[in-house]
Amino acid sequence: MEHAESIIFEGKEYQITPVWSAKRRTLGITVKTDGTILLRIPLGYPLEDALSFAQSKAAWIAEHAERFRAREVPHRRYADGNEISFFGKTYTIRRSTGKTVRASFSGDELILSVPEDFSEAEAENACRTAVIFLFRREGTAVLKPFAEKYAKLCGVAVPPLRVRVQERKWGCCTPKNGIIINVKMMLAPQFAAEYLIVHEVAHLKYRNHQAEFWAEVKRLMPEYEKAEEMLKKDGWTWEF
Repeated sequence: MEHAESIIFEGKEYQITPVWSAKRRTLGITVKTDGTILLRIPLGYPLEDALSFAQSKAAWIAEHAERFRAREVPHRRYADGNEISFFGKTYTIRRSTGKTVRASFSGDELILSVPEDFSEAEAENACRTAVIFLFRREGTAVLKPFAEKYAKLCGVAVPPLRVRVQERKWGCCTPKNGIIINVKMMLAPQFAAEYLIVHEVAHLKYRNHQAEFWAEVKRLMPEYEKAEEMLKKDGWTWEF
């Protein structure tokens, strides 16, 4: 059950959405990069007490919400000469006309072709779709060895790995012990994407976010907190 509530800070109202979970043991607050505020509550915990907790954190909530709302989400253009990153390496876009829509890497360049009769809007959309498809394919090949490496270190079966378009999650586990990674992570430095693999592999062993899970993450990747900081600080910029 989810519905809007609110808190007040310096005379300004901030809408928050309570989210109950049977898996939670403590209260938590998440301010998403679009400014949405989630109040995470253990199942059975009184809403009034949870809202009091949120109000006590009003200054922190307001600071983060305003900062995120002031951000202008990047709108990528696939024009000739522009640049795009793939796991931290910068590629220069080379766009030309051709019979079909295509995207491929060549050296330090990302080669794009679109039919000559496409409008600019059609060409941009076609390029975006082709690049996402390319990044999904090439990204899977890059990340698969990490999944194999960390599964063995963690003592779990090597999981099937898929790279998909996901709006809300950077990564997740499937009911059949597979791993799904958001294709937007291909725009991130490789260290951050590697951390996502570590995070999800650790979930194959511990299906929670409690101390034992984080201890396993730290064992597998001692500097994982640096990657967490990248996700929080720069994740909103990783857009196609």
